[in-house]
Amino acid sequence: MKSLLIYGKFFSLTILLSLGLLPLNVHAKGKITATEQISQQMTNSVAAEIAKWQQSQEIKKISKKISLHIPSSTAKLKTCSTALQIETAKGLPFGRIQRKISCISEGWSLYVRAKVALSAYIPVANKTLVRDEIVTSENLQWKMLPLTASDQDIITDDKHILGQAVARKIRKNKPIRASNLNAPELVSIGDEVIIEAASSTFYAHMTGIAMDAGKLGDAIRVRNSSSGRIITAYPIAKGRVETRF
Repeated sequence: MKSLLIYGKFFSLTILLSLGLLPLNVHAKGKITATEQISQQMTNSVAAEIAKWQQSQEIKKISKKISLHIPSSTAKLKTCSTALQIETAKGLPFGRIQRKISCISEGWSLYVRAKVALSAYIPVANKTLVRDEIVTSENLQWKMLPLTASDQDIITDDKHILGQAVARKIRKNKPIRASNLNAPELVSIGDEVIIEAASSTFYAHMTGIAMDAGKLGDAIRVRNSSSGRIITAYPIAKGRVETRF
């Protein structure tokens, strides 16, 4: 009768495992090793960092692969009775990273390295764009590209790209960086412009000639075509400037 009971427990455990109702890393005594604990919580922590970064960058779709390198010495450590403390680091949560992991209850800590391969669905140029070109929707396409730790300042939302001027060559199908772009020049020297003056009680406009080139919000000199007076104005759109009181 005793042997039948033991067999029954073994059979039940086998059935539960086969049906996926128990995690594969649960031991017969219900404990996991320190190595398994580190692996699970480190993976979850890195995944959470990636999710937070993805949200901050407004990226709709990513793919990731997290590979841990856990020191063999962890086999001698006691399982932590509380959640591990995992120290987050500055910088991107992908590429080759390292995190300090501590167990307060058992008094141990160690460093764990990881290799995080990440690809993101981001806007890229569909052809090489050269200096002073204005980026339009016809110039862009979306691709899933692998990212590296050097991709610190890439632009992941096309709203920050469209309408901008190319400051440094943008290569086809490569991540677009903030340093590749500049605000477009709205007014060139010698352009005829519309000068707008407005307040809460009135609006007026007149023509003028730009004496300086300017981008959005730059202070430039403009000669009023009617009076000949030179005023300070600020580009607000292509061929339009405004005065400020």
